[in-house]
Amino acid sequence: MLLVRRICVFALLAPLALAVQGWGAELSAGDAVKIIADRLEASQVHDGPQPGLWSEEEQFMGPTTAGMVCAYEWMQNISYYTSAESAASYVLYLADVQGNLLGDEAYGLVRMSQASKSEEPWTTPLWVNVVVDFYESLRDPAYEGSTQAYIRYFDGMDPSTSVFYLAHHAVAANYIGDRDKDLWRTALITWLSYVDDQSHFPVMDLGVATWALAETGNLDDTPVAADGGSLWWEGVKLSDLPLLLLSHQTPQEEPYGGSFYWRFDHTSGGSEDPAAGYTEDAVYGILGLVAASLQADVPDGGMTEAIRWAQAALLQGVDTEGRVFEHLAQQGETRHVFEGEMLQALWSVQQYLDASSESEVVGAVALTE
Repeated sequence: MLLVRRICVFALLAPLALAVQGWGAELSAGDAVKIIADRLEASQVHDGPQPGLWSEEEQFMGPTTAGMVCAYEWMQNISYYTSAESAASYVLYLADVQGNLLGDEAYGLVRMSQASKSEEPWTTPLWVNVVVDFYESLRDPAYEGSTQAYIRYFDGMDPSTSVFYLAHHAVAANYIGDRDKDLWRTALITWLSYVDDQSHFPVMDLGVATWALAETGNLDDTPVAADGGSLWWEGVKLSDLPLLLLSHQTPQEEPYGGSFYWRFDHTSGGSEDPAAGYTEDAVYGILGLVAASLQADVPDGGMTEAIRWAQAALLQGVDTEGRVFEHLAQQGETRHVFEGEMLQALWSVQQYLDASSESEVVGAVALTE
């Protein structure tokens, strides 16, 4: 059974002093979204036996589908919706072939459902029905028999891999109101407790887990620590996650200021690679900060300023052709999945800033009344 497709790669980058050249030049967020989405739409397979696919990235369709939905919601360009719809159709094909939905694929279909629900003539229950059927099928005695049995397949994987997929499963299951949605959330917390600097992407895990936990419930006094987990989590509660994540953002005066370190100890782990500035760490770090900041009971703690810094850092990783790189200094591999993830993060920030502006206007009006 195929549960994951994620590839854990860190290409060796140029020495730190060279990697920061050009830091500070950036596109506007709107311009970045347009050129990224235009590139994705143009790069997608439109004809032949695999329409909707981004070539050689079959394993990354979920995040890229969700990214194109975000681009459509922001720009209202129908070609972006058509691209996302075609990609989602390919995800359905993959689900049929592999016999299940990966977490990020389920989330991609959820995002399609959210976009379709409010738009005519594209309103359709197809996308959400597929997600409903998948989570219901896990309880089928002829399949796994229970959600718990399926979740146990994540045992033995690197915690980074498990946390990434469980986070997306938790959000998707919560969106459809699956009866086992709390099991997914609990499993995410458990696997998060195994994450430490021996994991592939510890800070990214913290970011994606904070995002999913804030999207699916309160960040309350629930402890993260679990039997067999890392001692690093002793005494940490869900309510601590936002400021904990914030503590791993790179200071403005440091190289790659506004991005995130990739390890909890803020080192490169003994390698020659940079200790900070990777695109996916920044993407999921900013998604975590935004989701947490939208909970009324989470103290600001400088969140708004941190989110603006993170947005500025993200924009460093987009070149004028719409390519997004493994590292925000525009080094390392380029992948369409990075482009899809970038679109998700930039749209999240835009929604946050729009909501903040509306709150400020409402507050100002209230003061004058």
